[in-house]
Amino acid sequence: MGEIELLKIYNLADNLVMSSNLQGQWGLSMLLEMVDRRGETHKVIFDTGGDKGSLMHNIEKLKVNLGDVECVVLSHGHADHTSSTVEVVSSAGGVRVYAHPHLFLPRFYIDPGGRRERGGVPEDEGLDDIERAGGEVILSTGPMEVSPGCWTTGEIPRVSFEDISPPMGGGRRVIVVDGVEMDDRILDDQALFLDVDGVGPIIVTGCAHAGIVNTLIHAKKTWSLGRIHGIIGGLHLLQRPDSYIERTMDFIRGFELSLLSPCHCTGFKAMAMLWKAFPESFILNFSGRIIEPGKAPEHRIL
Repeated sequence: MGEIELLKIYNLADNLVMSSNLQGQWGLSMLLEMVDRRGETHKVIFDTGGDKGSLMHNIEKLKVNLGDVECVVLSHGHADHTSSTVEVVSSAGGVRVYAHPHLFLPRFYIDPGGRRERGGVPEDEGLDDIERAGGEVILSTGPMEVSPGCWTTGEIPRVSFEDISPPMGGGRRVIVVDGVEMDDRILDDQALFLDVDGVGPIIVTGCAHAGIVNTLIHAKKTWSLGRIHGIIGGLHLLQRPDSYIERTMDFIRGFELSLLSPCHCTGFKAMAMLWKAFPESFILNFSGRIIEPGKAPEHRIL
């Protein structure tokens, strides 16, 4: 039996927007609202978007109360997922922030011409800034239960055909670990695992830089899963050839999904292919979308 009785996932920030009073952005943020077996409600923020103004605007327009948020989980250390952590922590009155130990390390982009740009978490959203805002930062490479029935996957082993895609403009990603610069394999990438009673396991991803196939393999092994009810979040299939996307879809089919709602960095081509391959489970995701696993939405696509 799952620890979670009811789950609602509110998309607070995404590339797409379908309402004139909300704003889209290159980034992702979600609010997970859960009711546990004891009837108690828990709220978790997963990622904090790529644009502060747009995220806080959407939170206001959606009438989301951050005051009862229990914690924040950061999927990985890129600016489009970590731009408003301080603001969310402060609005929540000081809460725990869960992340991988690599998340706050220095990162750089080196373009094809050799020009270096700072990457990673924005300068005013670092570990010290979060702590000054009242947050307690908890770093772990392993899975952690952040709320009853809601777990981080921790670091995801790279065991499948998937590889790390290069930056959209080409070049290299670099991370500094213990003072040494190296190619960034984005080892801090993690997802959320939730088991909803009467529905089944749900995987919520930020960008799935580790690969959605690797993420599913890891979740299946860690929690001894058979099928998975749903996947919600970014799948980072941008710039991938059709053959790569088709190989990904072949693996996903084995889990007999009832819910597939990709967004953010999945890419238009991949989203169209996923919709065609999984028409009965596909739900178009966008800023303002509310997904309740186990309950069919009024409109799967718009």
